[in-house]
Amino acid sequence: ILGLGGHPAPGEMAPQTQDAVPIGEGWARHDATFLVHGPSQVFFAQQGDQRGKYMVQGDDGKLVVCPAPHDSADAPIELRAAAASVIRAAQEATAGAGAAPSAGRSADADRKLERAVVIAEMPKTARLALRFPLGFLDTPASMYALFGGLRGSAAAAHWCASQFHQRLLPEIAKHIHGWWDAEAEMPEELLYRGSHVGSIASVLRGVLEGLNRDLLAGQHGLGGCDAALGVLIGENLVVACAGKATATLLFDDAEPIRLLQPVTEGDPDAEEADVAEAEAAKTLPANLGHAADSGAFLNRQGLLTRAKCSWDAAAPAKSADAGGVPEDDVARILRAPDAFAVLGLPAPGPANAADVRSLYKKLALRVHPDKVRNCDPMDAKTAFERLDTASRAIEALVEHDREACHELHRVLQSDPFTLRGAAAMLKVDTDAEEKQVKKALDGLTTRLEKLRAKDADREISRGIRAYEAAAETLQIASKGGATGAAGERLLAEGVPESSLSAFGMRDLRGIGGKFEVRTSSWRTGEAMRLALCVGATAELSMADLQESAHLFSMQPKASAIQWATKALASQSGRLDSSASAICASIRERDEEEEANNVEDARAAKRQKGFRGPKSLRVRHLMLRCADVGKNLPDDPNARRTKPPARKADAGTRTPAEAEAELITILKSLLMMQAEGKDDNTLSSEFRKLCQQHSECSSAESAGQLCGDLGWMSRGQSEVTFEQAAFGLRRYEFSDVVTTLRGVHLIQRIA
Repeated sequence: ILGLGGHPAPGEMAPQTQDAVPIGEGWARHDATFLVHGPSQVFFAQQGDQRGKYMVQGDDGKLVVCPAPHDSADAPIELRAAAASVIRAAQEATAGAGAAPSAGRSADADRKLERAVVIAEMPKTARLALRFPLGFLDTPASMYALFGGLRGSAAAAHWCASQFHQRLLPEIAKHIHGWWDAEAEMPEELLYRGSHVGSIASVLRGVLEGLNRDLLAGQHGLGGCDAALGVLIGENLVVACAGKATATLLFDDAEPIRLLQPVTEGDPDAEEADVAEAEAAKTLPANLGHAADSGAFLNRQGLLTRAKCSWDAAAPAKSADAGGVPEDDVARILRAPDAFAVLGLPAPGPANAADVRSLYKKLALRVHPDKVRNCDPMDAKTAFERLDTASRAIEALVEHDREACHELHRVLQSDPFTLRGAAAMLKVDTDAEEKQVKKALDGLTTRLEKLRAKDADREISRGIRAYEAAAETLQIASKGGATGAAGERLLAEGVPESSLSAFGMRDLRGIGGKFEVRTSSWRTGEAMRLALCVGATAELSMADLQESAHLFSMQPKASAIQWATKALASQSGRLDSSASAICASIRERDEEEEANNVEDARAAKRQKGFRGPKSLRVRHLMLRCADVGKNLPDDPNARRTKPPARKADAGTRTPAEAEAELITILKSLLMMQAEGKDDNTLSSEFRKLCQQHSECSSAESAGQLCGDLGWMSRGQSEVTFEQAAFGLRRYEFSDVVTTLRGVHLIQRIA
């Protein structure tokens, strides 16, 4: 790998005896004449007639000249980002869900459904974790991803979070001519590169679509997750969402802007959806407790699932033999998954058309709108129409081909998304080879396709789709992607309508669910915060996001905690077990601050990656904490006596409780700042708070030195503490910072 050190500048003419030097890093020797940048397959001629030129292979396989790669620049902005989660109390979550947390893991681990990825420096992560250089990027170059598990499982979210950056970073490495997505006019330095300039949105969409394909074909394919993602390269910000997720920009002196939001029925943005999406919406049930012709079912909690799963899950509870309360015929017909279930036909099916007509007459008397009492008239009308349609379909089938009618009944009684159900449906073993599965599929579908029974096309199509789904289930299992019992239990779990466009959920793809990636871009450069929300936090309005964290302009973790806390407190009815958000805070770089450290700025250029002073002086307030059931860690620098504000009988606080306490303290300080208090007043107030609350031995220092850690240089403290401290301006307060000692609030005082 060749670098730049000691070589002539790319634009200068070198003596002909010397090799030309390319821009950037990551070049490797291709042959005696050319270097090649592996990820992008851009060649650079060091000698010969094309010396100093960059080239790519054309359609005919010959090398053609292309523009020079992008020479990275440093955008004049400061950036801080953090993710935060809040988990509902176990008792409250149990009451809402009706079930206790599973054993074998901590209750919090079970109830947290979201997974977050925050990468502050993409080149550093690519170099250290993935072992390849990621040059040619403007800085800052950061990425954020938040995945929220659906159906009460975090498995799909965890898988996506572990895979996302490993797929995105190599794709970004393929583009070395710069990036542009904003609607504003392209800068002149990128304009001459033309079509070679990359689109972050296109790369994001391609990576996410590939991620979804692999999720569907794997063991977590019956699970699912909402997603909100952001990539910032220089001043070019691109966000992407799938499912129930939002991306919002918040400003200190302007109205917030919702870049992306879920598109649902009745949403003003739904008018912009294409015709295919509008048609897909018609496949969903209109009312609670109803099944649609597509096979979708809307349960009493307003969540969507397959009518077949709901039917099978409810069968034991509705059975009079099992001690349940018999269900009225209207409700049973409305939620029935197919025509056979509407009529309540037992296996193997009707013997003749007369049996169907007889059963129809009995049921018609029970569900006719003029005969039914204590029932919504519209429900009775819908049930009667479904009964009439079902009876005509089954009567036509049994008259045309009784054996085929019985076969269709058998098929629709099985669940093609369970391994056993799929094998039974295709009449093969659960470990059948792909050729055997295909042969069975072809034979069975051919028989149904030959049916030409009037009024039965819908049921025949339903059976053919079930065969195809069963074959897919067996094929996935044969490649090691069997979901197992734990995955199959998710089939009965519903999802919100706004999550139908999310990742995964293979069983819902044919009944209205369609994966969709929405993207948007923004040109940064002014002070703002980006809020990425999924699930519960995606329900927050822009006003909620602005009001609940308006003071924390450069404290992203505090902002994210406030949003997650408000989301759980605002929910009514359905109770999510957790809520999460990512906040990225952006502001213009303080050039005056840097000018005060001229020598430090020069040192920062020599040691790339470090900006700001070589040393500084800070005061901090620390709260000790430990996870539930664990003791406080040993700390020789801990305060010897309890702080005055801490009750003598107070137990060990959890990290979440410590963060909440510090956010309250931080909020009070920022409110004073908003009221116009000067730096000396704020510093004096923070010193008093350190004396009252801090559990670090520095709080025992007298007078002006209370909480003072003195002068510190880089490398003298934990990485998280150092990064937070050296990112502060004079007299600025940090975000909540977690170290092995506890949770801190820091103020730079010199």
